[in-house]
Amino acid sequence: MKLTKLSLVAALAASAAFAGGDIKPAAEPKPVEAASPWSLSGDAKLFYATTDGEGVDLFAQESAIGQVALSADVSYSFANTWKANVGMTGLATLGLDDNVVGDVWLYAGANASDGSLPFTSIGDALWIDTANVTGTAYDGKATLILGRTELDTPLAFTETWSIANNTFDAAVAMINPMDKLTLVAGYIYDGNGNGERISTLGGGFTGSDGYFPFADAEAGAWTVAAIGKFDTVTAQAWYYDVMDVAQAVWLQADGNFKGFAVGAQYAYIDPSDLGFDNFESSAFAVKLGYEMDAISLWAAYSKVDDEGLVSISNTATMLSGAGWGGASGYPSGQSKLYTEAWWNYGFVGLPGASTFAIAAEYKLNDDWSFTAQYNAVADAQNTMVAALFDEPLATTDMNELALVAETTLYGLDVALAYVYSDYSVESLDAEYAAAGTFDNNSLQAYLTYKF
Repeated sequence: MKLTKLSLVAALAASAAFAGGDIKPAAEPKPVEAASPWSLSGDAKLFYATTDGEGVDLFAQESAIGQVALSADVSYSFANTWKANVGMTGLATLGLDDNVVGDVWLYAGANASDGSLPFTSIGDALWIDTANVTGTAYDGKATLILGRTELDTPLAFTETWSIANNTFDAAVAMINPMDKLTLVAGYIYDGNGNGERISTLGGGFTGSDGYFPFADAEAGAWTVAAIGKFDTVTAQAWYYDVMDVAQAVWLQADGNFKGFAVGAQYAYIDPSDLGFDNFESSAFAVKLGYEMDAISLWAAYSKVDDEGLVSISNTATMLSGAGWGGASGYPSGQSKLYTEAWWNYGFVGLPGASTFAIAAEYKLNDDWSFTAQYNAVADAQNTMVAALFDEPLATTDMNELALVAETTLYGLDVALAYVYSDYSVESLDAEYAAAGTFDNNSLQAYLTYKF
């Protein structure tokens, strides 16, 4: 609908003309277009990575992964403060798998959504990853999200490292009873991103594998949290009840003091509802950073106790990881611990793991930034695999160096990465097939166009 406003000058001129005056009417202003309740956003991505290894060279088809993704989200605003959102994501190889790559970032199609292994298809897929209603009330002091959405909580969250983001069927309420205090309550029914697998329209969400591997978590999970800001310190406390599976706690505080950033984390998971008593997992992490002009530096350390069963990581993606994390077969998702690796995630949250991480970022200008990050993980244990599959208890060490350059070229967000990593497994059982020492180099390119 178009609205036309008559300016005061034009009104006076029209009156003078009717009275016989000679004042010329001012130019009528251009119509003001009413804001549309509809909005469209999305992105198109092309990701490629190649990794060498024993008997495999860089850029060989069998050593490369590549895929294309297109995501589009449509929103409709109504009743002043409410919005309906629907989004879809499609994956394709565009024939790259015929002669350029031998694998993909996310398996899609065929048996990729039914849980069977090994996955046999790297084909195309299309699924609804967003379908929710969001709104605010009480002058913006209350926010509600109902439906399929992305989440960002310490132990159930949307990961952004891959070509498509995992989402959740959830209901979340956030209330601000006073300034600088937010209370959160949420029910998470299901999730669609377990390891390297993404669900398609034909397969539904992940169901019983949505939270902890090898457990029936179809009842979903509850979480409550309090997040407060005190001067330059932000503190948060989260409690989770994954029904019939586990209870968990996450505590974190981050502060900034005259250019220095300081943080501390503590996490605890009790899987006794699974029938595993006295196998609680706990971890702590600390971080120190400093920022000056175009340079930012940080270092972090984390330690997970070695008596636990499950990983201190994303409970919605526990079955696999990127790089050595996926190759290891250890059930560990990406972690929110400060020390998480840039690429080979899945180790820092495992029982017994001690991890040190250090990073530096340099912003050359508004277009270019460079990051170097080093992670060293020691004594990560395959406790759950050993307990459930009667395999030998093994410990893993992993080192990673990642060098990343990011820029914007011709409307494209571009990231180029080089990653060196080594991975070693020791076991008391000399015949344990996974034991050994391995290293590799990986070159990666990420192209994203946002609209």
